[in-house]
Amino acid sequence: MNGMIDVHHHAPAAEIAAAAASFGLTVGGGWTPERALADMDASGIAAAVLTPIVFVADVADPAAAVPLHRATNDYLAGVARRWPRRFGAFATLPIVDPAAARAELDRAFDELGMDGVLLPSGVGPDLIGAERFAPVLAALDRRGATIHLHPTASPVGIPGLPASVVDFPVETTRALGSLLASGAFERHGNLTWIVAHAGGCFPYIAGRVARSDGAEPLRSNAPAGVAAYLARLYYDVAVCCHPTALPSLLTVTDADHLIFGTDYPAFSRADVDGAIAWLRDESGFDAAQLAAIGAANARPFFPRLAADMDAAG
Repeated sequence: MNGMIDVHHHAPAAEIAAAAASFGLTVGGGWTPERALADMDASGIAAAVLTPIVFVADVADPAAAVPLHRATNDYLAGVARRWPRRFGAFATLPIVDPAAARAELDRAFDELGMDGVLLPSGVGPDLIGAERFAPVLAALDRRGATIHLHPTASPVGIPGLPASVVDFPVETTRALGSLLASGAFERHGNLTWIVAHAGGCFPYIAGRVARSDGAEPLRSNAPAGVAAYLARLYYDVAVCCHPTALPSLLTVTDADHLIFGTDYPAFSRADVDGAIAWLRDESGFDAAQLAAIGAANARPFFPRLAADMDAAG
């Protein structure tokens, strides 16, 4: 598997860490594009769509969120401009202030040329399907945007366990439930959703949730049925290339809706190489399916990046 496009590549750069620190937030800052490119080359990854740090995406204070999101987008877009055939970039939006989020969306797409938007599973106690975020989803729908849905820490959490261990897949599951129950998937049919980490726990419980297709609020707000909405989504395989995750996912979708992702640098280069080896040697996908998962499924959603890759040969 070579020539892959990684749609789940975080960029905790020193520049973003410094911007966060000015608002009293502590985030990692060791990522550099040069180091990332070296690791990508070693793993056979042709390009990556940079994913903002999720703990920036879920900042709840608008006074901090607005300038921090702007600084993050400026940095990520700058990296993509410098290496246009190697990097794309998801924008991050201050969704706690819908008017500011819409303005930043316009800036990110029209001025910075960014490739999509990262949305967190929620902010504080409110999941992404909450009514307060509806204006942001509507603005994204008008743009026909590609969204990377990424989990963040639970407002409850589990003492002693980092949020990434259990909270993240659970919060993804809750976010998908909120988008179904609120009618967001039904209302916003122009959006392309790429759900992180193979959909969290939702594929495992999909049959259970579908038993409520005929009951409110799903009967009114998700009239096509749970299975139909899940089948329309795309799922990155970051941190899920093992035999306990993908079989469940493949009961609600198919290989044409799987997209390569690594969760680098939280997932080390050795981890990334192990995941690629598992996909190639143990997943059971044939060569055509691996080519689709590796790059072909993602290319239509990132046309600028795909064109620059093609122009560079």
